[in-house]
Amino acid sequence: MHFLVKTCVLAGCLASTSGWANSPVKSSFNQYFAFDWGPCPSQFQSLDSRNECTLAQVPLNWDDPTGKQIDVLVSKHLARSGNSRGQIWFLQGGPGGSGSFFVKQFDSSLAPFTNDYDLYVLEHRGVGWSTHLGCNNPPSQDYEAYWQGCFDDLYNQWGEGLYQFNTTSAAKDLDYVIGKSKILDWLPSHVYGVSYGTFWAQRFSQVAPTGAQSLILDSVFPATGAGLDLWDENYGKIFTQLSHYCDQDALCSSKFHGEADQAIRSLLQRVFNGQHCPDLAFIRDELQAFATISMTRSLEQILMPAFYRLARCNNDDVLALNNLHQFILRGEGRELVQLPAKDPLGYSSVISRLISNNELNDVERDLTERLAFCQGAVACYPTYFLLQKEVDKTIWGNRYSDEFIYQNMHHYMPTLAINGDVDPQTPHYDIPLIQATFTNVNQRYVEFPQTEHGVVFVTHMKEGTETCGAQVMKSFIENLWSEPDTSCVSHLKGLSFSASEFESLMLFGASDAYEGTVQTMTIEQRLTLKQAQPEQFAQAFGTFTSLVDW
Repeated sequence: MHFLVKTCVLAGCLASTSGWANSPVKSSFNQYFAFDWGPCPSQFQSLDSRNECTLAQVPLNWDDPTGKQIDVLVSKHLARSGNSRGQIWFLQGGPGGSGSFFVKQFDSSLAPFTNDYDLYVLEHRGVGWSTHLGCNNPPSQDYEAYWQGCFDDLYNQWGEGLYQFNTTSAAKDLDYVIGKSKILDWLPSHVYGVSYGTFWAQRFSQVAPTGAQSLILDSVFPATGAGLDLWDENYGKIFTQLSHYCDQDALCSSKFHGEADQAIRSLLQRVFNGQHCPDLAFIRDELQAFATISMTRSLEQILMPAFYRLARCNNDDVLALNNLHQFILRGEGRELVQLPAKDPLGYSSVISRLISNNELNDVERDLTERLAFCQGAVACYPTYFLLQKEVDKTIWGNRYSDEFIYQNMHHYMPTLAINGDVDPQTPHYDIPLIQATFTNVNQRYVEFPQTEHGVVFVTHMKEGTETCGAQVMKSFIENLWSEPDTSCVSHLKGLSFSASEFESLMLFGASDAYEGTVQTMTIEQRLTLKQAQPEQFAQAFGTFTSLVDW
């Protein structure tokens, strides 16, 4: 699930096809003819340039297969060994995210699979290089008017067909393209989904219970018993888990005396009530948004020093926190890291709104409840964002339903569910909802300690380049009837509560994030520091980008 995705009222977020460098060939809708493959769009091209793409024609409405058709992009990266052991299909999250993310990972996180497996990526209908849904109405600062105009324009274009851009149709697309890919050479297929992609994979299991040889669900969003309205509550619970790890860490526990959770919650109540640290630049919404960003991106080495300095609140601490505020919320960080322009096809806010408001809220909270919860929460959406979410419900919600929505999967395909225990977006304590749907002995769950969202991509180990999540997944698909090898879990790097000296100086103005004399950091000083220490800046680039790219 995405955090604080921009509202896309700027022209750069409008639907566009200007990003095409190559136009993939089209493959007509016919399950008995193989795909026609050709070059991929530049943004969908793997770093080794070995993948090929096609635009598969599929029915807009699968109940009317001879009616209007749309395109879904499929990418294929053949096994480098030339002797494939099977296919792995990758489903992106969001909803609304582009699968182009995966092809950039073939030489890093997904490298363990490239030699022996054919890697396929299906772009979700309505997203990116599939038939894209975007807003073409003029930009407006009036949020409600803009999105109502967008919806009206799309409905005028698509009619009731607009509601076919849903998870069930996307699951049927997947079933179709998997079958079509095997016409010339049958190979076992494994379906991997991450975040919303796990929801998509579960729907696939409902429409095609024997459609693949296995499912891998990474950072699982359950079909029932969960909902995006619970977002802030989930962050609160996971903060408690994060605090427990702080209490077990030598450095962090020395700052909070082994009771981080209650100490920080009590501190924030005093700050929010105006009883503590009045010279702090952060207001409540901003402080809560900072906590949300930090937890989403696993930046505990910045979050916990900030809370520690807030608790002490001497002159140096106030200066340090206000330096951090300038970096995150006053544009200095963005200027420093020079973020590239967003690809207009990299995300569909329309698909996000359609699916989120019709399929991902089995457990609902009304606006009054959410606002009340946020009054004293550690992490929350800003108030304006909650108000926007309520507008989205009115415009996009209650538009469609089908027999599979808010219904659990029930199938016998081998399944591996993996989750981190400090993942606030798809929390591990929801996993029993998934385990309750398991129907066979080879449907398994593995939990990764001190791990955030997207297990395959974030579970770096103390030695080596492979992630533990990728190792466990590979062990699973290579022997579906045995327990996967999870020995790498004991070698995870895990959380770090210690910021580097360079990160500390750039963000807080002191060489120690927790302690020491602080200097005011202007954008000029930050740029000078960047130029003087390019290697250190490169090492800290991920931290800086994570704080400002929202």
